[in-house]
Amino acid sequence: MGLSDGEWQAVLNIWGKVETDIPGHGQAVLISLFKDHPETLEKFDKFKNLKSEDEMKASEDLKKHGATVLTALGGILKKKGQHEAELKPLAQSHATKHKIPVKYLEFISDAIIQVLQSKHPGDFGADVQGAMKKALELFRNDIAAKYKELGFQG
Repeated sequence: MGLSDGEWQAVLNIWGKVETDIPGHGQAVLISLFKDHPETLEKFDKFKNLKSEDEMKASEDLKKHGATVLTALGGILKKKGQHEAELKPLAQSHATKHKIPVKYLEFISDAIIQVLQSKHPGDFGADVQGAMKKALELFRNDIAAKYKELGFQG
């Protein structure tokens, strides 16, 4: 399941493009998530009232949260799988406080792939997509294992 050095390099190269506009990418990821999976909005008290894409685009809080999500994910990706220290508090909060099911992490992973495809088509070919999907799957599997340790059935 691990990624090769070349795959990690591909992931970090495309992530460098994300980091040129973390708020914009984060906003796009959350809007994609909420449009494709409206049930996920129920986990976000701050955003439940946002019904249209225009309302979502106008929300500074949504943009800020998108930046928080992608900043945390970037920190994890840069650890190239050695992310135990970063993952533990994230799993703790998402299991016990936010109660985010692993399925929703799959949904946001799909949204990340979609946003990268639309914003960086020339840099996000099949090989890079495959590497990013593996990195996100590794992240989800490790979060799921932490959830289990915490007794969360998400």
